[in-house]
Amino acid sequence: MTKDEYLKTLQKEEDDNAQEAEDNGYGSGYYDGLDYAVGLVGKLDEPKKVVIPQFVADWIEKEKVYYSDEVDPMIIAYWIGNHVGSSESHYEWMKNIYNQKLLLNAIANGYEVEKEKKYRVKLPGMIGDNGQQYISKSMDDKLFACAYRDYLEQEFTKEELEKFPDWIQQLEFEEVEDE
Repeated sequence: MTKDEYLKTLQKEEDDNAQEAEDNGYGSGYYDGLDYAVGLVGKLDEPKKVVIPQFVADWIEKEKVYYSDEVDPMIIAYWIGNHVGSSESHYEWMKNIYNQKLLLNAIANGYEVEKEKKYRVKLPGMIGDNGQQYISKSMDDKLFACAYRDYLEQEFTKEELEKFPDWIQQLEFEEVEDE
């Protein structure tokens, strides 16, 4: 039985039981189960988008712009394999067989870009009436201490933290949870 045949069978059974569920004034357990199953079968062939780093998404998008959006997925993979050389800072990523499969899956089925981790810098021994103090950055790039405030710039990527003074590198970083 194919997926479409199975779906039609489930939908017919669901339709046959819809009136009974409506007559009862609420969904019957059997009807609700059929409804749920129809939804699941509809998703069977939907491939899941993989999550890739931003630089890999940049490689794919660069190729699409160069050749057009309707380019053959094999051309994208071929170009990336041949043109992302060892001089590319992220070349090591391509040497891993798992990452190669991830790249092919992203090209074929679409992708989402990995969210870059962010951190807060805790200031040790600085807990005031308003709570733990963190490094904050003003609009003119000056650093100051302040308790957590969602309207202040207090969350930084690793790359941003590396640009801070050396003494900050010695402090404790607190990873920010995704919301």
